[in-house]
Amino acid sequence: MQPQQTDIQATASVPVPSRERTERGFGPEQAARYLGLHRREFAYLIEAGLLAPVGRSSTGTLRFAASALDAVAAAPLDWAAARSAEARCPSPWRELAGSASERARLVDGVTAALRAAGVDAWARYTSATDRWTLDWAPSRGGGPRREEVVELLPLRLVRAVDAHRLVLLGPVGQTMHWAHDMLQPGVACVLDVETTGLGPTDRVIEVAAVDAHDGSVLIDTLVHPGPDITIPAGATRVHGITDSMVASARPWSAVLPEVLATVDRRVVLAYNSDFDRRMTVGHARALGVDPSRLHSAQAWQCLMKRRSMWLGTTTRLRLGGRHRALGDAVAARDLLLSLRERPSHTLPAPQPDRKPPE
Repeated sequence: MQPQQTDIQATASVPVPSRERTERGFGPEQAARYLGLHRREFAYLIEAGLLAPVGRSSTGTLRFAASALDAVAAAPLDWAAARSAEARCPSPWRELAGSASERARLVDGVTAALRAAGVDAWARYTSATDRWTLDWAPSRGGGPRREEVVELLPLRLVRAVDAHRLVLLGPVGQTMHWAHDMLQPGVACVLDVETTGLGPTDRVIEVAAVDAHDGSVLIDTLVHPGPDITIPAGATRVHGITDSMVASARPWSAVLPEVLATVDRRVVLAYNSDFDRRMTVGHARALGVDPSRLHSAQAWQCLMKRRSMWLGTTTRLRLGGRHRALGDAVAARDLLLSLRERPSHTLPAPQPDRKPPE
């Protein structure tokens, strides 16, 4: 029996927006609730071509018309099974758009086409989410871009992308292309600071920055922490900077304008950007100095987080630098260079040499 719209709305977890609002279109979450479905089952409707978006929002989110949702609600599908499906079990609509083996064949075909065009591409399947991810290394010019790869896809895979059953550029691919962009001339710099400690009252005692594109040193200077502020022995054991070394150094109020001029409009990369931002901004505000754009989280990017994405881990890994600002900035840039390359865990496993039978 086909479901009635009143039954569908009754199963939704939140009130359905008014008809006047829905004429502008639902986002995927709203649309799934409108139909009383989990996002997983809602995605299969998109991949099967039973539900087409009417457009995208300014941020790229798919939009679905209420009239289209009403129409698909009348389709002779097993709605009860779909609504009661458990996340741990395969969806009853899993092959609504065709067999999984067919999708695998199509993904393999696109991957092979990219390789034939000289692009280092690879795909992987995650059974827990029934999702393929297609990644590819950036060329010297940075391409191909995601939009160019979409043009290579057969219709079913285009719908699979809309349904998030096929991800173009997962965390590994995104990181590689991001690193390529950061390495372009004038785009970014890599900054590091050494401090008297890790707390909110600790101060910057050294800062360095290098150009992300060519590694040239942009700034490298010690900083006087301020009157009556000494460097704890524990901090000195880490970075080797002593009170005598910073005694004649300029204060942060004098160094910060030079840092801002050096950074200019570039993206500021740091291995642990939360820490470097907190220390640079905190020291400036303690002195009543304007940290300008350094206070904005949008001005910074974190190489540590990008490294974890590239490696497929959530572990916070140490940089392994020399614990001096310039040495750590150089080490962080070396890391950025490596992030542009394909990580070893995505490479095919080496095949053992087999001796021919005698």
